[in-house]
Order: sequence, then structure tokens, then C-alpha cells
Amino acid sequence: MVKPVRSVVFGLGSNLGHRLGSVLSGASMMARWAGAEEAILSPLYETVPVGGPPQGDFINAALTFKTNLSAGTLLTMALAIEQRHGRVRVERFGPRTLDIDVLWIEGEIIDQAGLQVPHPRLLERAFALRPMLDLVPTAVDPATRLPYEASMALLSVCGLRKLDRSSRLRMHELSPSFEAAALP
Repeated sequence: MVKPVRSVVFGLGSNLGHRLGSVLSGASMMARWAGAEEAILSPLYETVPVGGPPQGDFINAALTFKTNLSAGTLLTMALAIEQRHGRVRVERFGPRTLDIDVLWIEGEIIDQAGLQVPHPRLLERAFALRPMLDLVPTAVDPATRLPYEASMALLSVCGLRKLDRSSRLRMHELSPSFEAAALP
């Protein structure tokens, strides 16, 4: 069954290796592999880790584009891109070269083994919700129909720092060299 075209938002983060290069490369690959005609990357944020062992700070961003690909296909692509960037899952909430999460799909609720959309911890994580709202400020929770912006007001933004050089980037503005530079 062909899905209708709808907006999707991914969260991207990295705290190992070339953090910025990994986030930019992962976003570029995700948009390209999905065949997105126009993809937009949020401003970049440096964030302290939430949970897990002691580790370095993350670079986080969100990516949005429109697609008719299924959530399962998008997740499979995200996992493959993480792996191409050297992601090894050793411990939960541990450091990583690249993390790509499906945060939100316009109008969809998915609850399957290995895939929940909206992301089950989206409302607890300013490092995911703030970049998403930078891209889709009118996004609503498909279950409650409440705007996510109201939830953002309740989250602590301590440890969330917008990087000076960041702004909304259209993916075609990125050089393909970001992908090559970030790959191990």
C-alpha cells in the first residue's frame, strides 16, 4: 500500500568523533536516500547527555522532509546510515558516532516492536523537541491533538545551547564532502 505524502521529522545526534560532520553527513544521506526533493535541517544545538554513563556533549539537530515512504522503511534507512557512520550499540544511552531517531510523522501513531512514533521520549527531551519545533512550530501530538509547543514550555532547557553558526539549512546547500568527511 502506498502511503500519502506527509511531513516526517528525524532527530540526529553525535558525541563521538567529528560530531558536526556526522550530523550533517547523516542528514544529507537520509534526505538523499529517501529521495526528498526538499529537506531542511534545523539549527544545531550542543547538549549535555541525558542518562547513560559519563560522556561528552552532543551535537543535535532535526531534519524534515516530505515522503510517502513507510515508517519502517525510514527506520531501516536510519539504522543503515548510523551503521555506515560506525555506530556500535554497546550500552543504552551510551556515546555514539551518530544517532538518528524517527521523532514524528504527520498524523501518524505507530506502536510496533522497535518503532514508536511519535518518539516515546519526545516530550521529555528538549534536545529533540526544540530542533523539531524550529522546523515544524505548529506540530501537534497525533494522539492528543495538543501542540508540542506547549510541552516545550514545560521542559528544562538547561544544557541546551544553540550554536552560533547554525541556521535552518536546506540540504542542497550542503556539500557532498560532509558525507565523506564524517565516514570512518
